[in-house]
Amino acid sequence: MEQSGAADYQAQLDALVERVLDYYKLQRPPVPIERMLAHPIEGLQQVDMTDLSLVFGIGEHRYEYRMAMGRLLYREVCRQGPSGWAAQEYPYSTEAARYFASVLLVPTPWLLKAVRRPLINVATLSETYQVPDYVIATRVTQIGKRVRGM
Repeated sequence: MEQSGAADYQAQLDALVERVLDYYKLQRPPVPIERMLAHPIEGLQQVDMTDLSLVFGIGEHRYEYRMAMGRLLYREVCRQGPSGWAAQEYPYSTEAARYFASVLLVPTPWLLKAVRRPLINVATLSETYQVPDYVIATRVTQIGKRVRGM
């Protein structure tokens, strides 16, 4: 995907994540993605969690199932199209779904605050946000920071 196209959808998805966090009044990690799927935002239908394979969480990355749930939520937002809550269509691609899930589970303002703590490292952030290490490393890089373990 070309750089300006990625930047365009990233700004859209950053705004969408902010609306989701505001709707659920979330202020600190971990984001309760399971509750969000079970009790969706008004205007979205309940997400069928049987789409998720039991393989998630058993593999190489302990919290991969949470990333899968984030991608599933994004897929449902795209599938259900504009509604009273999501008044626009969002671009559906694997890259956009991954980006949405990572920003939803590791919101930028929270991460900016967390990386200022002394002695913080990738493993601690991974446990705090309940996402795989690679997601933390990617998000920290996206915000232009570094932490121990990178």
